[in-house]
Amino acid sequence: MSLIDIFAFAWFCLCYFGYVWAVHYGPLKTKRGLVAAANERRVQWMMTALKRDVRIMDAQLLTSLSSGNAFFASTTVLVLGGLTAMLGAADDVKDRLEHLPFVAHAPIVLWEFKIIFLMTLMIVAFFAFAWAFRLTHYVGTMFGALPLQDEAETEQARRHARKTAQLVSLSGRHLNTGLRTIYFAIAGLGWFVSPLLFMAACALVTIIVYRREYVSEAFTALDT
Repeated sequence: MSLIDIFAFAWFCLCYFGYVWAVHYGPLKTKRGLVAAANERRVQWMMTALKRDVRIMDAQLLTSLSSGNAFFASTTVLVLGGLTAMLGAADDVKDRLEHLPFVAHAPIVLWEFKIIFLMTLMIVAFFAFAWAFRLTHYVGTMFGALPLQDEAETEQARRHARKTAQLVSLSGRHLNTGLRTIYFAIAGLGWFVSPLLFMAACALVTIIVYRREYVSEAFTALDT
């Protein structure tokens, strides 16, 4: 692996893990963003559901959330299978792509490392999506146990609603982790072309993720 490739991989680690650190432990921990705004709406949703006699609409929304998580989990498995096949034919893939004028030449070992790198990201994304999917099942159980409309004003009912909303938020958090990992995996495709392109793509993904979380129109709409 050349020095520029090592630097590109280190830059990826800085962007990927650095952003996670900044959000959970660093300067962005106290900054209000899309996740915090959505979590408040989830609490509002469950408090409102408490006062509804018929909760069919809420059950349909939960089913939609579960289906979305299942879709992303199954998609990552398909991508992982494709990457596994690509690893088995790394020589052929390398020869074909390096015929393109803009693809940098690299030893076969580096190509295999890049494929394994993408496979690792897909595995991380799969576990995030799978756990988000599992959490939606627990949400369904908690939602089914919501107190009746007549008990909506009791402290026990409100506490149960808040805990249900907390589970929905946890599911959303792991869904965000999986999506962010896929974003960086897409950036990783640039490494097959050039380490410089990979670095630029990682920086661009970091900017996009930050913008969508803290300065997007979606955040403005949820936070009002």
